[in-house]
Order: sequence, then C-alpha cells, then structure tokens
Amino acid sequence: MRLPRRFPLLAALAAGVWYLRSVYRFRDPVRLPATQDAGAVLSPADGLVSFVRRIENGGVEGLKVAELLGTTQREGWLLGLHVGPLDVHFTYAPAQGTVLNAGHKPGQSLGVPLTDAAQMLLGRPADLLESDALARNERYSYAVQRPDGQTLTVGLVGLERGLQATTYLSEGQSVRQGNKAAFLAEGGLVLLALPASLTPQVSVGEHVRGAETVVAR
Repeated sequence: MRLPRRFPLLAALAAGVWYLRSVYRFRDPVRLPATQDAGAVLSPADGLVSFVRRIENGGVEGLKVAELLGTTQREGWLLGLHVGPLDVHFTYAPAQGTVLNAGHKPGQSLGVPLTDAAQMLLGRPADLLESDALARNERYSYAVQRPDGQTLTVGLVGLERGLQATTYLSEGQSVRQGNKAAFLAEGGLVLLALPASLTPQVSVGEHVRGAETVVAR
C-alpha cells in the first residue's frame, strides 16, 4: 500500500511535538551565577520580557500588587517574563536570602488573546499585563528577604492549561542565588516585584536566562 506523500512530513511533525513535550521541556542545564555583585538580582526564569512597569501606591495600572503576589509593597517595579515552550521550564531564586510567604492561590485557567499568543510564538513581546489571565489565573508566589533587608517577590502564573508547577521552596528556608525554585510543566508567566531602591536592567522584548541574566541592580 502506497502511503500518502504527506505521511513523512506528518510523522516528522508528530515526532517533533513528542520530543518537545516529553524530552526537551524537562532539560535541566547547569546554571551558575556569573556575577559577584551582591546587589545584583538575577532573572528568576528563562523567557521573554513582557513588561516592565512602575509600582505606585501598591498598584500597577489598576491592578493591585497585593492581589497579584500577596505582597504589601507600595512602590517599586514589576517585571513580567513569559516562559514559552522552547524555554527552560525550571525557575530560580533571584537572590540569596530567606524565603517568606510561600504559598499557592487557586484560580482559573484563562489563556491569552490569540494575537498575543501568536506574537509570543514568533519571539515578539505581548503586554500580558492587560490580560485577564494575569489577575484571575492560578498562581504560586514567594518572597526572598536578602541579607540587606530588601525583599523581592516572585509569582508564577499559569495560563490556559493551569499552573502545573512543582515547587521546591518552603517558608523560612535559606536559599542561595540561582537555587531552583520551581518547575513549570506548561510554562507560564513569571512576575518579579522589586523594591524602589533597585533599578531594572532589562527592557521589553529582551530574552533573559534564569540564574544568569542580571535583571536589576
């Protein structure tokens, strides 16, 4: 029986999808922080910078930071990183310190608009700050208090398939910069809230590497 001409192409495509979901997304590269700058904050994940916004009076463009991340931070910066299917799915502690307020918050599994999803697949940033998924979806968040007293808060937000995160940190635990924090089986959005004393070092559209790229000083 003669197979359709399209069969080899379809078989190769199916094999590629299987490899991506069953093997490639579970890769665990060695990540060793290269900087010796004690004030530097490293990226908590691989991904595309979706937004860099000021936190003013406890909010960002109408969204309350307390609702997004469970923090009472009033001023500073909020960074959003989209972890896509080709990115490493492990996330990392952005700084050395003590873990505070680690916890899970249930929610929905909304996806992002198709136009935004298409842009991100092409490696272009989409402002996910305006997506309903950011405010309403399932999430996990934790804070790290550095030895200098400054506190950084990280949030992991699931998208259309839910959070599906395996977390490795617990409240009161001491972590080193670059320690694994969680594994995002389906990727998602990673938020990083910075105090006002720190200055972001990345811009929208930049691709960052977890535990390596300096995102703030």
